[in-house]
Amino acid sequence: MKPILCPKCSGHLEQIVCAGIEVDRCLYCKGLWFDSLEAETLKTVKGSQSLDIGNPQMGSNLDKISEDIDCPRCNHKMIRMVDIDLHCIWYEKCPACYGVWLDAGEFKNFKDNFKGRGIVGQAKQVFKRKRQ
Repeated sequence: MKPILCPKCSGHLEQIVCAGIEVDRCLYCKGLWFDSLEAETLKTVKGSQSLDIGNPQMGSNLDKISEDIDCPRCNHKMIRMVDIDLHCIWYEKCPACYGVWLDAGEFKNFKDNFKGRGIVGQAKQVFKRKRQ
């Protein structure tokens, strides 16, 4: 069986399990591969941020790689996306299998953004402060 390689640094991906969901993490850069909807599911799971053990600075540096990123599952060219609520999260998504690649540190930000409920949550916090 051919090993699955990181789309950013070409390191090998290892399978890890959180809440019964298998995700893949690069042994070198610690980026994370989520099959379709796994990231959305795991962001609601308490403690799932423990999957994201990489150095956010390294992730930020690898985030600058944006061209010709191939899906580690099906080898289609992935599309660079931005989180609509948290513009510092740039990730890659496969248009064929709908998997998502998050560089080191991005899943923690993605999960933290969920806790705050993005723009809507931030707006509520602002209005709540103004009323007090």
